[in-house]
Amino acid sequence: MTLIAELASIVAPVFICAAIGFLWAKRGLPFDNAVITTLVFNVGGPCLILATFAKVELGAGALAEIAAASVAAYFGFAAVGYAVLRAARLSLASYLPAVIFPLSGSMGLPVCLFAFGDEGLALALVFFVFGAVGTFTVGATIAAGSVSLARIARTPVFYAAILAVGLELAGIDLPRWAFNTAELLGGIVIPTLLVALGLALARLRVKSLGRSVALAALRLAAGAAIGWGVAEAFGLGPVASAVVILQSAMPVAVSSYLFAQMYGREPEEVAGMVLVSTLLSFATLPLLLALLLP
Repeated sequence: MTLIAELASIVAPVFICAAIGFLWAKRGLPFDNAVITTLVFNVGGPCLILATFAKVELGAGALAEIAAASVAAYFGFAAVGYAVLRAARLSLASYLPAVIFPLSGSMGLPVCLFAFGDEGLALALVFFVFGAVGTFTVGATIAAGSVSLARIARTPVFYAAILAVGLELAGIDLPRWAFNTAELLGGIVIPTLLVALGLALARLRVKSLGRSVALAALRLAAGAAIGWGVAEAFGLGPVASAVVILQSAMPVAVSSYLFAQMYGREPEEVAGMVLVSTLLSFATLPLLLALLLP
């Protein structure tokens, strides 16, 4: 019963917030997704990174370790996705971004926070930053079929991460007013992203479920296996290992659907991958947490 209560305390807030967004969309209530998303990624996200790193002392070794493990995990997702999609003769431009990039922000961050506290959130943010930068550079490039270095310059979390890590390594504390401001603004990120996730799921239009189910299962299963392998290979500590595994096992990022829709890359099927993988994660996440919690 204790384990069940602990799992519920981690998973229930995530699902309830997403359910609010889902019901909000179904009732047709107003929600300016463009404004909310811009606010979260340009203001809230960078502030969350600064405030979290200001609260947690990770050290240069821990930061380098989780960063290297995160990069290795993403390379693993890309290699497996490329091999499977080529073998199945499916479009890389349509499906590869969805296999590579998990929902490490709106779902991964709160799960790691509720499971492992501020340390878990700080480590999860490192994984998320690589994913966010990769999504808007590599992911967008694959979907668009063209390279744009300017996308990195338009990713505020990238600069926030550099600043936060620099302050952490230099042992410099944010002024109290700056920390309070960053913490206040960063507090909007997790609940807002979860509500937005629910809205996105409610608005998705799925064309075909057969292929979507198979690729959604690939994202979850391969993600968990690669995350576990990376954690073992790097000899990560208990919390860092759990964070890498959990973040790796997250469902398909909603941004993959947005790119598919923007560039005409089978958006209905990618929408199916997002929806199915998210629904499946309602069962897989509690199982993973039961294995990973101390």
